[in-house]
Amino acid sequence: MRKKAFALRVSIAVALCVMGFSAPAAADDGPTSPRGIPLAPSGPRTYPYLDGFIEYADTTTTQKASSDGSAAPTAAPAPVVPTATPSRAAPSVRSYPRTFSTYDELVEYATSIAMTQQAANDCLAALLARQDAAEAALATVFDPRVRGGLLRSRSDLMDDVTVHALHSQLANDVATARDLVAGGAVVMTAPSWRLPLLGKDTQDFGPTPFAFEPALTYGGVYYPHFHTGTDIAAAWGMPILAPAPGTVVFAGTMGDGAEVVVIAHDSGLVSMYAHLDNHVFTVPVKAGDTVQAGDQIGNVGVTGVTTGPHLHWSVWRDGELVDPLSMIRG
Repeated sequence: MRKKAFALRVSIAVALCVMGFSAPAAADDGPTSPRGIPLAPSGPRTYPYLDGFIEYADTTTTQKASSDGSAAPTAAPAPVVPTATPSRAAPSVRSYPRTFSTYDELVEYATSIAMTQQAANDCLAALLARQDAAEAALATVFDPRVRGGLLRSRSDLMDDVTVHALHSQLANDVATARDLVAGGAVVMTAPSWRLPLLGKDTQDFGPTPFAFEPALTYGGVYYPHFHTGTDIAAAWGMPILAPAPGTVVFAGTMGDGAEVVVIAHDSGLVSMYAHLDNHVFTVPVKAGDTVQAGDQIGNVGVTGVTTGPHLHWSVWRDGELVDPLSMIRG
């Protein structure tokens, strides 16, 4: 019974593939991420003739088995191609704290969010790569050039059990990838950061002679005074922009009175923007919002401990401070 069913599938596949060569379908560029970055290499993401053939062959086999009283094999589920999402989704189940007692606590929490996001991105990339490999392997099984002897066929894909198992794996991977995308996962190259504010650099990242800066051990070296970010002075009220895509983890007032916005980015990166105005200008973002590079996240202010209107900008990678200006290429 299995041999007859497989012979029927091969015959139909040859006919459908010949039809395909005479009237090729339009190319499908595949799903794209909400940021406009392809989720996988461009190219056909579906095999319409292959999918149609499998559905028809399984139906025919089931009907024939029912008529002669034999048990029908279980049809493999047709793969479901993930659809493009209109915007990067922020997980609705995630509850963001509204207050933090210390800056260290805030940064630690934001870093955990960024690293969780990166793990989801890595998982999505792996699933899409395996999906492409499975689709390519299934396509070769029904390639008329293989069946006609022009190309060497893969002996490990010539039986029904293996073909159905591969087809089932493909369907599961596509469904899992869709869930990851719905949860905010993306596949993208590391974006180039931009300056959040154009102004005068009044204090750089690193050791400083200013006594009001706290002590810090950085890179294994103790410094009596260390500036944890870059200060950019500008006119009060000037817009502050997100330098790269990410998710707002916190937007509010800290214990020292500074109005602060913290963003969790991909690749385990976290950025903080302090001394924002909260008297005249309302902070335009809230915890849970997703932002793109260039979106306004606040306005220059004088909240907290400061001698004048400016932005204090800090960046962490995997929980470790880095020079914010090192994120700007060129």
